[in-house]
Amino acid sequence: MTTVLYTPATGYPDLEIKIAYGLARVAFEAAGIDGVRIIPAGGYYQVQANADPNRLNAVFRILSRRLLASNYIPFSTPGITSRSAGNLIVKPDESHDLAIYLQPQLDPRHLKTNVCGHELGRDQTVSNVIGLTAATSFPKRRDGLDVQYQPVDPKQRGSPRIPRRPTNPGKICKTCALLALTGTWFATCFFTVQESRIMVIPVPRRQVDGLQLERLFSYQHQLRQKYISQQLPLRVIPLLFFSRVPSSADFLEGFDLYVVVLSRQQGYHVDGILVLPVADYFNFVRWSPYNLAAVDLLLRGDAKSAALAELNRLICTGKPADPARFARLYTEETSTGEYTNLLYYQTVEYLLKEVAMIKPEIIENRSIGSLARTLRYFIREKKYGYADDIRNARRDTRVFEETIAKMLREAKLRLEQKEKIHLPSDEEVKEVFRLANEDFESTRLALVILAFSFPARVEDA
Repeated sequence: MTTVLYTPATGYPDLEIKIAYGLARVAFEAAGIDGVRIIPAGGYYQVQANADPNRLNAVFRILSRRLLASNYIPFSTPGITSRSAGNLIVKPDESHDLAIYLQPQLDPRHLKTNVCGHELGRDQTVSNVIGLTAATSFPKRRDGLDVQYQPVDPKQRGSPRIPRRPTNPGKICKTCALLALTGTWFATCFFTVQESRIMVIPVPRRQVDGLQLERLFSYQHQLRQKYISQQLPLRVIPLLFFSRVPSSADFLEGFDLYVVVLSRQQGYHVDGILVLPVADYFNFVRWSPYNLAAVDLLLRGDAKSAALAELNRLICTGKPADPARFARLYTEETSTGEYTNLLYYQTVEYLLKEVAMIKPEIIENRSIGSLARTLRYFIREKKYGYADDIRNARRDTRVFEETIAKMLREAKLRLEQKEKIHLPSDEEVKEVFRLANEDFESTRLALVILAFSFPARVEDA
């Protein structure tokens, strides 16, 4: 027997998918890996389970009493404060019937009714807190005009009042709240970046079968409780996510990432919400393991976030960002006082071929490689002037040729001083100038980015 369950069409995308994952987790236990699927239906989800409603109810009763009868999960969920956590604990005499999900809930609702449309009595209703859906929070404002003064203990007469940020006063039935909490802990990844709690929720855009759900329910343990000391912009969170869980690229086809940033100052409030398609990131992740190794270096404590932001623009938007600028920032941010770090050659191939779309004959040209080898010598000495001038050169000026000529004069002087430095031949320099006349942007980019990378093969000097 196949039972179809419908999420309540609350209008909050993160709450809706959390309830769907909660129902799928119950169905997963009741029907097994091949007996469950989630189907997006436009504003809500269908959850199909190869089990009858009585079996699903029995499994939900066991699951909720074993997982949600203690205060650990609600008190440990980002966005849920101690004032709300007590209402999200399953009591010994409680029972919840999943029959309320057997029909779609598509009727219009008044603002004062439960957002899920289930009217189950006052004792079966809880506040709609940020931990269940971040979309209920008002945006943070620096002017403080959205702050409300609320009593520390609402039950105590004359309790002192402290400033708190308001949330939507809407309510939700406890059954939906418990399912959303289950979906949070089985399919939502949350971790800490400095003082902010990050929640990443995969949102399917097409049917999800049991095998995908099994992997989805297991992957989020790889990131839970991870702490990142570096302050990161919201937009680069997917890079952090894929660098920590690279295998997720194999089963998140057809998903978007719903990213929520929470901070806790006088209670939780939402610092940002972002919904991102992940297709662009898959190409970057699958190109080479060295790509994620480069991201990992940028996530270390001493690095800044400018290179990560530039890389994210390259992955998502391509041409408007500057691959050469990213190469410069990467080297500067990952190098130490005594060691100059360079880009992995595999990452350089991704930048040149996939982002800049430069022809292989230019990337592999021996003359460009020879001149890049000389430029790399100065970069290793943290003398970035030549690279910066070439990177910023324009076709209608002679900066490109003049910078190369000046660099070669200093290189010859260094060679006379018995330093180990490679000098390109006159024919190679002329070949680079000829290529620049034919395709200036590609030649300039290839020269600079190759100079900021480790050589593809061992060089003599």
